[in-house]
Amino acid sequence: MFKRRIIDALKIATGIKDINLDVTEREEFGDYSSNIAMQLFSKSQVSNSKLQRKYQSPRELAEEIVKKLKNSKNLVEIVDHIEVAGPGFINFWISKKFLLAELEGLADKGGEYGKSDLLKGKRIMFEFGQPNTHKLPHIGHLFSYIYGSACANILEFAGAKLFRANYQGDVGLHVAKCLWAFQKENPTITEPLEDKVKLLQEMYQKGSHAYDESDEVKKEINELNKKLYESDGTVQPFWQETRNWSLEYYSKFEKRLGIKYDRSYFESEVYKDGMRLVEENVGRIFEKSEGAVIFRGSRYNLHDRVFLTNYGTPTYEAKDMYLQTLKYKQWPFDLLVITTAHEQNEYFKVIYKALEELNPEFKGKLMHIGFGMVKLKSGKISSRTGDIVGAVNLVDEIVEKISKIVEKREELNDDEKFSIAETVGIGAVKYSFLKINHLQDITFDINESISEEGNSGPYIQYTYARVQSVLRKANETFKGENLQGGYSNLELYSEELSLLRTFIHFTGVIENAAKYYSPNLLCNYLFDLAQKFNLFYNMHGILKQRTKNKGQSDFRLALTSATGQILKNGLKLLGIQAPERM
Repeated sequence: MFKRRIIDALKIATGIKDINLDVTEREEFGDYSSNIAMQLFSKSQVSNSKLQRKYQSPRELAEEIVKKLKNSKNLVEIVDHIEVAGPGFINFWISKKFLLAELEGLADKGGEYGKSDLLKGKRIMFEFGQPNTHKLPHIGHLFSYIYGSACANILEFAGAKLFRANYQGDVGLHVAKCLWAFQKENPTITEPLEDKVKLLQEMYQKGSHAYDESDEVKKEINELNKKLYESDGTVQPFWQETRNWSLEYYSKFEKRLGIKYDRSYFESEVYKDGMRLVEENVGRIFEKSEGAVIFRGSRYNLHDRVFLTNYGTPTYEAKDMYLQTLKYKQWPFDLLVITTAHEQNEYFKVIYKALEELNPEFKGKLMHIGFGMVKLKSGKISSRTGDIVGAVNLVDEIVEKISKIVEKREELNDDEKFSIAETVGIGAVKYSFLKINHLQDITFDINESISEEGNSGPYIQYTYARVQSVLRKANETFKGENLQGGYSNLELYSEELSLLRTFIHFTGVIENAAKYYSPNLLCNYLFDLAQKFNLFYNMHGILKQRTKNKGQSDFRLALTSATGQILKNGLKLLGIQAPERM
């Protein structure tokens, strides 16, 4: 609301439609800042605006703009100070009256606070996760789960209609390698599901190694792969059984992480129609080359890719042709977003171009987000070599470390200890991934992830738990009616004003996180808010003031409650639970 009204006033004052208004990085520079005067001056646009005379500097132009702004009744109602700074920045301070009004509105909206209509009416299908069957999910898949789910939540909170999709490879060469090794090794299968899935990973690794080492084995596995695609009765029953092991394992893990999907798609359901689509369009979009069928991406400054192998089996590319067609048919979208590791950036450029040639309706509706690689100190993760960091193992290790800390809390029963360890442990992993720009590589640091200080999940969760502890002790629940106690007459300390000025930017942060698919922007905001609250908490009595100045104490409790609500809303968007106790 505030940002929009300031932008509207700037448009009227300058005659310029495209106005850039930023949240200031430092509070001494106000709540919002615009560089419009410098833009106008540098681009020599003054003559085309309503500002008719020439100016010697951007600052002089900014001062003239400020004079016009101070005559805007719509603006001066919400802004109590406008100032020119530096070479020509125009800074705005929202009035105390409206900061308090925002606090009251925040209490009324509760869990809805921060929602916007930025993407209202837009239908977005978001595909993420994508672990293949017959393997263990590694932490690259874990990142995809966490990042994709957070993005979908944020986009939905910004007004979009979301469809959450998963796509899993349950046929293909990796499955053939695994089942070939089963045939050769004939290992003992034990009952626990975890043991079965670990055995799948072991067999896949042995099959991969043998495939790379022997031409004879390569031929055998390729033949087995062809049988899988032909639904050969000699391999189909065991394929189905082992596939079910993986799917059950993933389902349990996804439930534990709080990951939800509207639909899971599988390679086994799209490969036949993918082959058909490619074959039907040979000569128009695809062409034959050395026994295979390819898409000549080099015509579009991309690279050439094989869609059907010379064995007559479909590649990932052929499957994608029908997969995206099926998605669009089942849930017509305005935008399809697929997120994978950035190693597949070039792959998706080719796929999307082929899809656009296949169906012009796809133009402008396909987006790929290539996120950075996730690494530990041991280096790049690989499920082929055995040098794999399992997603489940990593989560288990973090939860175990939290359990050892919580175990010392004698006032908690066993169920409470388990719940806190699980909530904080999973939150620690998620936040560690999400606080980094998704385009950057991530080096996961276990000790940093579980730290109760600094920019970590446990620190944000601890701050929320502290808020709830204060409110429990006050034995009051603060709603909008509690804020009608004449707080405008209170003299506010800088730490209190700092919280009020931070609250008003929550919606804007969510909109930017949605616009740039960047949950890290929300993480940065929550960390900043938590720091400001803890400073406020340490410097000012909240409950102690009850006997001295109830009005001031009520206001501080309102600030406390509002902080907790925003932390809870923000953590929920990130897929992280906000614990009442820690």
